[in-house]
Amino acid sequence: MLHLVADVGGTNCRLALADAGGVRSDTVRRFANDAYGSFAEVARGYIAAHPGVTSAAIAIAGPVGKGEGRLTNRDWHFDADALAQDLSLDSVHLLNDLEALGHAICVLGEGSLRHLSGEPIEDEPQAMVVGLGTGFNVSVAHRPSGVVYAAEMGHARLPHPVATIIEGAVDDARAFDTVEHLLSGRGLAKFHKARTGIDCKPEDVGGTVGGPETLDIMADALGAFVRELAYIYLPEGGIYFNGSLARTLLNNSTEARALAPLTQDGGFDGRMARIPTYLLTDDFSALYGCARYLSVGVA
Repeated sequence: MLHLVADVGGTNCRLALADAGGVRSDTVRRFANDAYGSFAEVARGYIAAHPGVTSAAIAIAGPVGKGEGRLTNRDWHFDADALAQDLSLDSVHLLNDLEALGHAICVLGEGSLRHLSGEPIEDEPQAMVVGLGTGFNVSVAHRPSGVVYAAEMGHARLPHPVATIIEGAVDDARAFDTVEHLLSGRGLAKFHKARTGIDCKPEDVGGTVGGPETLDIMADALGAFVRELAYIYLPEGGIYFNGSLARTLLNNSTEARALAPLTQDGGFDGRMARIPTYLLTDDFSALYGCARYLSVGVA
């Protein structure tokens, strides 16, 4: 049986075929969303070039529920039944992109990860993915059962320890009232402008006047937030970071700052500090998560 798996972000779509053996790496393709009017248009062309597809699992960077979803950062809407009919498929399943990554961490090999801190423990069932890219979100995975719990954490309010850091760095911290308003690529650019008056792309912040200091403060904010998440969810199977902002903050210059609130926490006799952390390094991780979602029968 042949499946379409897709990872749909605000800027790009990644599509591939999957079968009983998992994702077929030779079929992975990337498409720029600006060149298409809808995801259905992207998928129709791909499926026409790859006949035999019977079902699809689609990871969406936005809220998903009851067979419907939408992108947070693009006006694309998804209806599973309508897509199945449009694409002549038996079934279509929609997942939040962080939910797909929750499934992915159950199957990704060491070559797709970079170990950052902590002590890996194989038999700890509960793990968490923290996604920092165009937006922010998390998912929690119970790996033995194959169950992944979705969330929309980006729309939650900043916890007090994080808000305190921001209040000490900018004149008006009210513009950063939700998690995603701060801990995202756009949040980084917005925060840097609030600090320095410099308007630039997120990827350019570090090279501007005051940029290194902005990254230091953002790393402190991320660390404070991750500590809160660790106590809420106890992800002793690991915290897995993903996304462009995660790669920016978890690098040689700011990695220690971002992880310090967790690695230096003595709570529960050092149990919190031992939680392992990783950085996902495979851009196609969500595709592997979609394939696992189909294979474990939770669809």
